[in-house]
Amino acid sequence: MVENSFGTIMEFAVALAGFSAVAIALSHDPGSMAPLDRFRALNLLTNSLGAGFGASFVLIGAAFGARDALLWQFTSAGVSLVAITCAVVPLVLRARLSLADKGRLSRVLWVLAIGGNPLLFAIQLANILGLFGSPNPGPIMASLVWLLFFSALLFVRMLVNRPVSTAA
Repeated sequence: MVENSFGTIMEFAVALAGFSAVAIALSHDPGSMAPLDRFRALNLLTNSLGAGFGASFVLIGAAFGARDALLWQFTSAGVSLVAITCAVVPLVLRARLSLADKGRLSRVLWVLAIGGNPLLFAIQLANILGLFGSPNPGPIMASLVWLLFFSALLFVRMLVNRPVSTAA
């Protein structure tokens, strides 16, 4: 059934977050993470775990007996909160960065994060209101896949944007 696909998304999201955490831990000395690296790591983990948490709403709703349109409305409401959280977290984290670090942020990824996540919120709101017909899993699945894709993109960027060592 469709709910199984959401379980797969949840598993993939948690695996991506866990693997990212291991990669982060292995690539930095304890307590030595630079503010820009911390920004990137927290943004990555927020989006990845957000996808997993969003997928869990389907399983939670189904466990409480929600079916059909009610299940998809409930899940869309949860995913809309996840999307807003994934848009707000980078804004809050960015405010703590120095001007030099802010200048080193990728404009493309910034636009995708700050533009894409509110768009996900709007899509979920449209699903809740039935603007796509009866509330259905399609917009939810598309939003969660976007969060996973964006998380994977952030992970790859984190791997290729390694800090330059100044030690000889």
